[in-house]
Amino acid sequence: MNRLLVALLAAPLLTGAAAPQPSKDQPVPAEKKDAAATPPAAPALTPEQDRAVKEAVTRELEKAKADLRDELRAELQGAQSAREFMDTADVASRPKLDFLQIHGYLRFRADLFDHLDLDRDPDPNNYWVYPRPVVGTYQDPTTGAWVVKHGTLTSANMRLRLEPVLNVSEQIRVLSQVDLLDNVILGSNPYSSDFSLGTFGTSGTTPPLYGVNSDRASIAAKRAWGEVQTPVGLLSFGRMPSSWGLGVLTHAGNGIDDDYGDTVDRIQFAIPVPGTPLGNLTVIPMWDYVASGLSTADVRTTAGIGQAVDRDQADDVRAIGVKIVHEDTEDELRRKLEQGQSSVNYGLFYSYRTQSYEFLGAGSAATANTSAQAFATTPTVVQRGAYTHTFDLWTRVQKGRLKVEGEAVGVYGQMDNVSSDPANPLGPVLLRQFGGVVRASYGLLDGKLTLSGEWGIASGDSNPGMGNVYGRSADGKTYGVLMGQQYAAGDKVLDIRSFGFNPAYRVDMIFWREIMKEVTEAWYLKPTIRWEMLPGLAGTFSVIYSQALNGESTPSSTGPGTGKTPLGIEGDLGLSYTSDDGFMAWLNYGLFQPLDGMDFAPELQASHPSLSRAHAIRAGLAVRF
Repeated sequence: MNRLLVALLAAPLLTGAAAPQPSKDQPVPAEKKDAAATPPAAPALTPEQDRAVKEAVTRELEKAKADLRDELRAELQGAQSAREFMDTADVASRPKLDFLQIHGYLRFRADLFDHLDLDRDPDPNNYWVYPRPVVGTYQDPTTGAWVVKHGTLTSANMRLRLEPVLNVSEQIRVLSQVDLLDNVILGSNPYSSDFSLGTFGTSGTTPPLYGVNSDRASIAAKRAWGEVQTPVGLLSFGRMPSSWGLGVLTHAGNGIDDDYGDTVDRIQFAIPVPGTPLGNLTVIPMWDYVASGLSTADVRTTAGIGQAVDRDQADDVRAIGVKIVHEDTEDELRRKLEQGQSSVNYGLFYSYRTQSYEFLGAGSAATANTSAQAFATTPTVVQRGAYTHTFDLWTRVQKGRLKVEGEAVGVYGQMDNVSSDPANPLGPVLLRQFGGVVRASYGLLDGKLTLSGEWGIASGDSNPGMGNVYGRSADGKTYGVLMGQQYAAGDKVLDIRSFGFNPAYRVDMIFWREIMKEVTEAWYLKPTIRWEMLPGLAGTFSVIYSQALNGESTPSSTGPGTGKTPLGIEGDLGLSYTSDDGFMAWLNYGLFQPLDGMDFAPELQASHPSLSRAHAIRAGLAVRF
């Protein structure tokens, strides 16, 4: 700023210096004494003087602008340490000491699913591809064939999400997330003073009570954590959201239409490290309390009062890790794009997780012992000896209207024993998994039309079924199933190679979102067109082709070396509206055409009908505040 003041003062100073001045010894004529009382107008500058003034002012202005850019860049880089990567807003952008802020949304959704079971019979383990309607679904007693008169399911649900923020000071705040009626199906929890007419006589609804009339509580306190901005960096602690990169590995699930999301018990410290050979970095070491295992209640009272105690650290699951990221702030990104520069961002996520034992039986798992006598209870002790190294690389490059972003995940580890029976251990089981996504988009018509493409892959193997789902094909040898255990006694090598995308990472409307629940043991290709027709009104169209990595993993397989890999092709069409004051509405339609990998085995196709197409309609209304 000092240089700018000098520049502003330079012109009059130089102008004054250019005017001729009388000598101190030279007398002033009397006729000019009166005129001297009024300052004369500055004479016109010669071309040389004018050029000199302009050059001096230009030099000082350029120096001032350079100084301002350096100061602004330093402030922006320092603000990087004040946030969790891609998740927590930086301190500099927060309102000053507005003590209580409440954010969140109210969401209403309605769904129509038609033939998501694809008209497939139950698999050899008696599981449907997707739930079927009760009425009209039966097995013919004569032929044994399954009959489905209709395959349409409809429902509606809602959620009120509150995200209060307590700004204790400009450096300290407390954040939380509380969901009310989280995805509660509308029409559930009926109430009537007289049930002589059954549910037909329902007069209203009651609050959902977990384990009584619902699978969830009416109020769910999901997250609560604190943030303290120190001179060194940002300290965060508590039960907080976890997010990284595109969300392939860990995803916070903060989108308006999200159902899932990762929440972790963590302590982390974001430290800015400027001027490294890799650019200005933010280093975030972290400690996760993944699972505490067996616990016991306060011995003086019952569960829910006092302080519970982690009964043994031997069964705890702990993780330590670090995130190292170079990311442009929004202001830096905007400045670079306006000047035609490239914005290159990148980061590394690493986590090391361990567990020595697991305690099974009385008082273990999710329940706490409720009395002092519980100390005498001895659970079943199973040695696990498990560890994993997880690496996740993320990068994003933007220049002009082109944006390319990618994420690659690798998991390397081992579990010495996967059995729940101490007398019959099974292991070691190797963990060798990988997955990744690459996205590219290009804007046209001043950003109103966007063309994009996405390719993703999740590792797998030739074991029956896709994904490691306990309770389905538990022997690991039953073919023709959609999901199954990825290891079994007698395997030449016991390993799990099936990687699963985070369920909050959405690719489509039907196959990966509803039927499979996550991308696993397959690759997909997804081109998309997005058109912003009017301010706030946008339409999208996507085509998703999906293919398994191994035919043995698909329902079309009957044994080793059999099965087809093409899974299906889906078209999704969407229309959404977002107003300036927080109102949102959307309507989406999806059509999934199953391919050979989802069909019956060739020897069964003659006695079974062709697979049906699946349809889905999703509509939603929301108010964000």
